[in-house]
Amino acid sequence: MTPEVPTDLQAALDERGLISVLEPARRAGGGATAALIRELQQLDWQVLDRQRRALQAGAPAAPGALAPPPLAPPSTDAGPETAAAAAAGWEALRAGRVALCTVAGGQASRLGFDGPKGAYPLGPVTGASLFQMMAGQVARLRQRSGSPIPWIIQTGPDNHLSTQRFFARRNWFGLGSASVSFVCQGTLPALDPDGGLLLSAPGRLFRNPDGHGGFYRALQAGGLYEQLRRQGVDLLFYCQVDNPLVRMGDPAFLGHHLLQQAEMSVKVVEKTAPGEKVGLVALVDGTASCIEYSDLSEELAAERAEDGGLRFRAGNIAIHAFDLGFAERIAGSELELHLARKQVAALDGGLDPVLRDGVKFETFVFDALPLAARAVVQMCPREEEFAPVKNRSGSDSILSSRQALDRRSRAWLEGAPAGGDLPEGRWIELQVGVALDREDLQDRADALRRRCGGALVGVD
Repeated sequence: MTPEVPTDLQAALDERGLISVLEPARRAGGGATAALIRELQQLDWQVLDRQRRALQAGAPAAPGALAPPPLAPPSTDAGPETAAAAAAGWEALRAGRVALCTVAGGQASRLGFDGPKGAYPLGPVTGASLFQMMAGQVARLRQRSGSPIPWIIQTGPDNHLSTQRFFARRNWFGLGSASVSFVCQGTLPALDPDGGLLLSAPGRLFRNPDGHGGFYRALQAGGLYEQLRRQGVDLLFYCQVDNPLVRMGDPAFLGHHLLQQAEMSVKVVEKTAPGEKVGLVALVDGTASCIEYSDLSEELAAERAEDGGLRFRAGNIAIHAFDLGFAERIAGSELELHLARKQVAALDGGLDPVLRDGVKFETFVFDALPLAARAVVQMCPREEEFAPVKNRSGSDSILSSRQALDRRSRAWLEGAPAGGDLPEGRWIELQVGVALDREDLQDRADALRRRCGGALVGVD
């Protein structure tokens, strides 16, 4: 017997001209109609209406007047401004005011690996996973600060359980299960080009993850804002799992954010060429924003500053700091919806999915930047802090990321008492969690050499 459609659901579908979405389920029989009704009742109709309006609106308006943002000095700078920022950051870490957040919702299928991207064994000598590399930094930060810094992993619908199992099987890398939290990002329904709902099966809507902008609401759904506030946390450090060079909880970055009383801050690297395809942080009508590289004309992209570098040089690398209250406020706001038109496997008149035109929607974490009352933009050296692994080969690949790890390890070991002679033509890898930066490594080198019998590095 086909279940009745609840009156309120019938009205919502009729109002939007979407009642035909039920037809495949009715033809399929069984429990398909009941299953689809359950999914439809969970839809946020206001969000769906926003999606349909975004679909009709077409391309967004071009950005306003553009100017380069003021840049805070890098954390490797030896000047007094950086020293003051680092001191403020360490004070916040020691006081238990900081939580670390890593967005890790993707699978590693593009790397030829079956599992969460954070589980990919990137270490060129040890095979340490991306998660293990970051866990080592968390452990070292806790050791140096004396504070049980919380670590929050934002997963996705396709890897939430497998990520939790990965950590459990490795005993949470010694961090303790109580101090590592997992939250799952949400999803948004995909639409056809005319604004109709798509089905992946007669009884199931076609949905896709809501993008890294879903981070804010994922923390809210997981009850993390209130939990962190009870723990005394009021500052979040944010990064994505695919960058093994990230400085987790970088004290100088956090200090710049705190000293300037910012609500949201962002790290950038210097663009290598005018045409480099990287999001750009700029002032749009005087407000810090992140714009697509395609929104910058060729003339502006090629402009040079007095020092000879590009005038618009601040390439976004998805490392942020947030005031906790600001992040919570964004969780209740409406970030811009970005559209991706592509072929998807969905029903198209029959009861089995076929490839057809679809529109996916997602939100971006950096779209909150213009909503911040104050924002800090900090430049950092690419070779020290950014080498993402996104592709199996080519640019931003497994090889290029490992090469960057090797080069940074060699640079850090130069002059370190335990470094010794480093062989050329072989991979060099520092032990996971051995140091946060070059200075930390040199401070620890003698003691580590005595304790570990010289096993400061791995060589392959």
